[in-house]
Amino acid sequence: MQFGADQPLWAAWLYYEEGLKQDEIAERLGISRASVFNLLQKARDEGIVTITIDPTRLERADLSVELKEKGGLLECYVLPAGGSAAALYDRIGRLGARILEQKIENDDVIGVAWGRTVMSLSKALSPANKPGVTVAQVTGSSIATYDFSPELCTSNIAARLNARCVNLHAPGVVSNPSMKTLLMQEPIIEQHFTLLRQCTKTLFGVTHLSGPTLLEDSGVMTEELLLQYQKKGAVGFASGYFFDPDGTIIRTGFDDRHIVMPIEDFINVPRRICIGGGAEKITAIQGMLKAALANVLITDQDTARSLCRIL
Repeated sequence: MQFGADQPLWAAWLYYEEGLKQDEIAERLGISRASVFNLLQKARDEGIVTITIDPTRLERADLSVELKEKGGLLECYVLPAGGSAAALYDRIGRLGARILEQKIENDDVIGVAWGRTVMSLSKALSPANKPGVTVAQVTGSSIATYDFSPELCTSNIAARLNARCVNLHAPGVVSNPSMKTLLMQEPIIEQHFTLLRQCTKTLFGVTHLSGPTLLEDSGVMTEELLLQYQKKGAVGFASGYFFDPDGTIIRTGFDDRHIVMPIEDFINVPRRICIGGGAEKITAIQGMLKAALANVLITDQDTARSLCRIL
């Protein structure tokens, strides 16, 4: 074959550098047009091709500026409307990936929580070489099997960045407060939370409490425990903490058993990046912003408009 064995490379070269159309590439390589499409996608996945769009320009859009002011944010990025509701997690995750790629520093310590949108971001990150970056888990692990666990979100991001990965070797929830006290005194756990106090960025999603919630689906909480928070007015959950629409942190006995980055340390992180959106999360994001858990928000256009009306 005249182009050699590396078909993704040649397909990418002909498409991006020589400007050939996909059907022309198919004829040149002696393959189908569908195969050309797949080769171009493979070239992007393998890092042969890197397409660079400056997502920070979204921060200058009128809606982003308005929400930044009303939400007390340092930065706000709003995804243009479009696509299905089911695809929203992935679309926001891709935007979050592009923002993180632009903002990451070579010596960052990035604390990572869990969630579907965080996992989507991890999958959308372009391969990089950031050996000086540390990616650390901010909440304990779960015995439940699901594809957006704290340890998996953390390790995925670290792998894409070729960064140091530090998982938290402790359960997310223990049986009683005394067990949490003892566990937090273990040297390996103390070292982990010392590292978390050095975070320069945190990355997390937000969970709504109306209707089915990830907290139950993931095995973190029972319906009975969740109801205790709802009775106290909680409407959302982010990075280990519940809050009401006014931003008041809601606590129950569950917090005394929950292994998570202390909120006073969390609030001290310079860049606290929340990614999330969707009609069902509007009230939760409102409370999260009023609680000042995030100072950088990445969301979608419809959510941003609704937030601007109620903040």
